[in-house]
Amino acid sequence: MCGIHCSHHGGRQSNGGLPALEALPAVVEAADGLPVLFDSGIRSGADIVKAIALGATAVGTGRPYVYGLALGGTDGIVHVLRSLLAEADRRALANSAPVMAIEEDLSASSPAPARAAVEAA
Repeated sequence: MCGIHCSHHGGRQSNGGLPALEALPAVVEAADGLPVLFDSGIRSGADIVKAIALGATAVGTGRPYVYGLALGGTDGIVHVLRSLLAEADRRALANSAPVMAIEEDLSASSPAPARAAVEAA
């Protein structure tokens, strides 16, 4: 076996079912070091960051790239993927760099140290 594909296709039809994102940490643990591809509910860069933070090795984007294909062909797919990656980068930077900068300088009375860390990255 080369890896695990964690997906919850049809999950929207099973009301009250366990959300795939909630199950992801247990899947990663059970995978015992194998790569885990997660593709349930990835609609934004924030979703990508959440899945990676919970242990996914990679994520798949189902609907967003299909929407891009329908609206703009290959250029639409490229636009969607670039947008998802840009949002993921912004989310990761906004959610981690400022926190790390603030933790490093707890005596700071303004957000300037965090802002400088983000600008330097």
